[in-house]
Amino acid sequence: MDVKNTFWKAYPALGKQLTQVQKLMKSHVTIKNEAIKSAIFDIFDAGGKMLRPAYLLLFSGFTELSEKEKLALAASIEMLHTATLVHDDVIDRADTRRGVATLSAKYGPEIAVYAGDYLFIAVFKLMSEHSLELSNLTKNIGSIERLLGGELGQLNKHFDLEQTLDDYIENISGKTGELFALSASVGPLISKNNMLANRAYKIGMNIGIAFQIMDDYLDYAASAETLGKPVLEDIKQGIYSAPVLFALQENRALMTDLIKKEDYDKVYEFIQSSSALSETKALAKSYTTAALTQIDKLPSGENRKVIAEITRKLLERTL
Repeated sequence: MDVKNTFWKAYPALGKQLTQVQKLMKSHVTIKNEAIKSAIFDIFDAGGKMLRPAYLLLFSGFTELSEKEKLALAASIEMLHTATLVHDDVIDRADTRRGVATLSAKYGPEIAVYAGDYLFIAVFKLMSEHSLELSNLTKNIGSIERLLGGELGQLNKHFDLEQTLDDYIENISGKTGELFALSASVGPLISKNNMLANRAYKIGMNIGIAFQIMDDYLDYAASAETLGKPVLEDIKQGIYSAPVLFALQENRALMTDLIKKEDYDKVYEFIQSSSALSETKALAKSYTTAALTQIDKLPSGENRKVIAEITRKLLERTL
């Protein structure tokens, strides 16, 4: 089994590690229910970029952790991420992700919820079986709590036309930023390198925020065919991301009227003709720049170079 996307072709050593991560993830899905097992394997094989385990491996390269420990941590972080995606798709009633049917659409919401629940259990099982003390997980409970807080914050702002960009940043800091921050910092944290862990956490948070802003940018800059998910799905569910908020700043009366009328095609047209997309891209760039400034302070060498290159590439991606 190989990592399906082409993102890692320029980094063959890292790509090989990520293939090992995928194998490790599959080896720890031992549930007897074949429907749930098939559902979990489907999402493992969907071809995601595996950015979070990649960053974990790269930042763990600054530590004395063994290869076995690094791979176990990387697999656990990707399974945790996958579990949140599965539950998100159930909540959002999403039919597709990455261009393929979601688990809830293919197997039904009940199977999808059980699959997500099982993955949370598998995270603990994997870490305990690879000599990573469960006490290490307690250090990360705050991160998981903030991740949930971001999701709940977004839920509380559904259909709220008065929300601000600060509200948006706060929510995506939890929803997306926290897991990137955890991915970057957990290796140094377990290695008791607190100074590196703190720097890595800040870098990961800025990368995660920039990543989510770019995701939201692409919702309006790309077609459904290009992006692999339905365009405008978020706004129909009352989720107002950066492009919508910038468009509201530019012409609140028009945008409010269009949204209340559910004239989403016109909303899409206005966002594309306004400065909303350029402002959204600039916002993502500001967080990327903040991350790169801190990356320059990491120990010199190949790992730092690759972390910086990947972070720059994420700002310029088209899907």
